[in-house]
Amino acid sequence: MMYHLKLQPSEIDALEYYEYHYFIKDMSDVLKKQKEGQDNEQQNANEQYGKNSLGSIKTPKVNMPKMSMPSMPKL
Repeated sequence: MMYHLKLQPSEIDALEYYEYHYFIKDMSDVLKKQKEGQDNEQQNANEQYGKNSLGSIKTPKVNMPKMSMPSMPKL
């Protein structure tokens, strides 16, 4: 989620106290909602990963034939 400030930094510096207070309050609310959303996404991803963990996936065992290296004649 991207939030646009709609104000330049110089405009923020020129705000009255009460306007600045409400601006900061709104920004903190937006950041809290964004953090909650990210936490929920992380929790859902962890739950999905837990369901699909490597312990539950069975891989077949493959028996590879044993091959010996050919011997080279000494010169």
